Amino acid sequence: MLSREKLLNLKKQYMTDSQSLAKIDVVIQTLAALDHQQLPLHRLPNLLEDVKSLSRHPERLLLDDALAELRETLIVNYGLWFLPNTDWVKDLARFAGPRPIVELMAGNAALSAALEAQGHVVKAVDNLDWSGQDNERPVPWTTVSKQAALTAVKESLRKADDPNSQPIFVMAWAPDTNDDDWQILQYLRSQSQPFHLIVIGEKNGATNSKQFWQEADLELNDVLNQHYQAFDMIQDAVYLVH
Repeated sequence: MLSREKLLNLKKQYMTDSQSLAKIDVVIQTLAALDHQQLPLHRLPNLLEDVKSLSRHPERLLLDDALAELRETLIVNYGLWFLPNTDWVKDLARFAGPRPIVELMAGNAALSAALEAQGHVVKAVDNLDWSGQDNERPVPWTTVSKQAALTAVKESLRKADDPNSQPIFVMAWAPDTNDDDWQILQYLRSQSQPFHLIVIGEKNGATNSKQFWQEADLELNDVLNQHYQAFDMIQDAVYLVH
């Protein structure tokens, strides 16, 4: 995994390579922010080189291998499976407008904490059962209601006075080991009113159930992706799901 010591040693090795130094510095800054339960201000660049670039710069292979460890570092050290940034959180808050946000399967609720810092009304829910995962010790950044995601959806809709007060549901990096995401989508569709479900994940890849990706009607929203992009080999994106 990545450590400050390892990154500083890499800086010494790539002192004459400005492009590599920029990548190292942004990762150092990101981990330093997370140490204080703060998100990076801006989206990370794609940290990994493609095959063509590595063939031209084979000396970057060592760095490429090291930066590929960032995802595991985020999960194991910080309990974060996806990495929002402050610019993106502002986009999400503007998109939601006055409507509250419910973060489903919130994990350590870094996103909810950042939304709260923006003054947005948000509720984070998670069953907090992390057994068998790479990080089994949740350390929430803000209050997390111990609740199953589908239960939280049903409860939130019951409490909404009218369609305009319905919350926006956000589900990031749902696991691919169950079909909870598909059950949520089925329930939302069964209601006689419009809904907003935002999903952050890799289509037909590392996140969510196969059933979900097969059945979901996806919109790759420009506003919600302008400050969010993949930083490694996992090509996650932000989708509006209908």
